Amino acid sequence: MEGAEYVKSLMRPLVPLPTGLEPQLPPLPGISTVVFDVYGTLLISAAGDVGGPGRDESGRLAMAKVNELLEGAFTGSEEAVAHAIVNLLEEALSGKRAEGVAFPEVDIRTIWTELFKEYAPGTSERLIDKAALEYECRMNPVWEMPGAVNLIRWLAESGITMGIISNAQDYTHSVFAGVMGGSFEALGFDPDLMVFSYEEGEGKPSLALYHKMRERLEKRGVAPDTVLYVGNDMTKDVLPAAEVGFRTCLFAGDDRSLRSGGFSGDEVGAIADAVVTDLKQIGDLLK
Repeated sequence: MEGAEYVKSLMRPLVPLPTGLEPQLPPLPGISTVVFDVYGTLLISAAGDVGGPGRDESGRLAMAKVNELLEGAFTGSEEAVAHAIVNLLEEALSGKRAEGVAFPEVDIRTIWTELFKEYAPGTSERLIDKAALEYECRMNPVWEMPGAVNLIRWLAESGITMGIISNAQDYTHSVFAGVMGGSFEALGFDPDLMVFSYEEGEGKPSLALYHKMRERLEKRGVAPDTVLYVGNDMTKDVLPAAEVGFRTCLFAGDDRSLRSGGFSGDEVGAIADAVVTDLKQIGDLLK
């Protein structure tokens, strides 16, 4: 069982937790393009972001599942391996910071490859990718945010272009497809309008990701103020999207993932163009 089907077999339904924020739904006419964050917005995620390795018991247990997948191939204890992957990632990120990257990101597959060179030598690239997916599913269970698929279908049927800017990894494609029932492309996202941190070497809130999206859209003649960016984090989503000229919508539908950035409810409403507590409300903004 590969990729999306494997994710589907592991994930279980999650229910969003109320945030207490009130929706603010002013009409937003003239929107031609909606760009989404993924984790914490389209997907319920306890982390509110793409998952990361952990040194704690959850990290050890997740690594134990990886060792099962490898049929006990680890040459060290699962606890040692769980610590090692955290150390490797921290070293890689520290190296990029030393090079001047303020919000560094790495392709986690390179970290897993280094890990397996020491603790499971001879592991194939295909199995390394599967191990990374297994670990992510154990560390960061996700599920469809209620109404996400219906909203995506409505936007596609309405002729609104859709894109993604997300802190993500290669396995995010499988995670999304397994939970949502189809790939980004199959559900109508424009393949040229997807900006993922692991491919850019930088993560949100780096403006580089937002500028890249703006440049791609401007080449199509799409003005920034006709773009609506939807995300659950004021600092990583709303503020940088607004800085490049996009309209913004804070998704405040799940207390696990809402990141208000220290702003009060009134301040959030003054900064973001809209606040929604249910994804179906986005349709109301655009009608």
